[in-house]
Amino acid sequence: MKDNYGSSVTITRDGAAAIVRFDRGRNRNAIDQDTILALTEVARDISGALDIHLVILTGAKDIFSAGIDLKDPAKWQETDTSLLARREVAQRGAKLCRMWQDLPQLTVAAINGPAVGGSVALALACDWRIMDRSSFLYLPETKVGLNMGWGAIPRIVSLVGAPQAKKLILLAEKLSPETALSLGLIEEIAETGQATDVARALLSRAEVSPPALLRMSKEAINACATPLHHMGIYMDADQAIVCRDSVEGQQARERFLTR
Repeated sequence: MKDNYGSSVTITRDGAAAIVRFDRGRNRNAIDQDTILALTEVARDISGALDIHLVILTGAKDIFSAGIDLKDPAKWQETDTSLLARREVAQRGAKLCRMWQDLPQLTVAAINGPAVGGSVALALACDWRIMDRSSFLYLPETKVGLNMGWGAIPRIVSLVGAPQAKKLILLAEKLSPETALSLGLIEEIAETGQATDVARALLSRAEVSPPALLRMSKEAINACATPLHHMGIYMDADQAIVCRDSVEGQQARERFLTR
């Protein structure tokens, strides 16, 4: 396993735990295509690591992530590409989140600072989430002329139910750590800047159990909890292409970026 993936993702080891950090150092740590592909490769490598039992996913020091990078040319300049190629790019986020959800290890997203859009979807793919007191969750996709993709909808519905999911996605309400905890979207609140430490403490409580039992139990719970998730998201990449290429979607993005 490497220490660095792409230009923004690093892995550090803490015994049987791996801390995966994505930090571009610019653009409010918005997720570009390089970061998506790097985090996908990380998940692929970690999934086969028998000496890693616990994984912490975190972003930049003061902001988890501003979500998908709307200014990343690798995402938008596809006028001369085939529909097949455009679908491959559109499906990357959902594939990334599915790979993180399917990791055999226990996973925690440590959220220091705001988490927006696609970064919330990625955090939801982890087993647990910790938010520090400076953070909030925000899903502005409908305001940007995009659908809520990356498999986030069934995961949110499973956690909070359909009415609350509609408020989060359709009304784009920002959630404080306290509200997220009360809804069941996160497990604990950390002091500012301490989400990674609290995540490590949470995971340490699982280290008393044999790793094989942790993996088998996680797989069984996921199998019971998510059997219909794919039915709810198999078209979300195609919806993304339709939304982003529509006149209404382009106008919504222009208004959002201008504001």
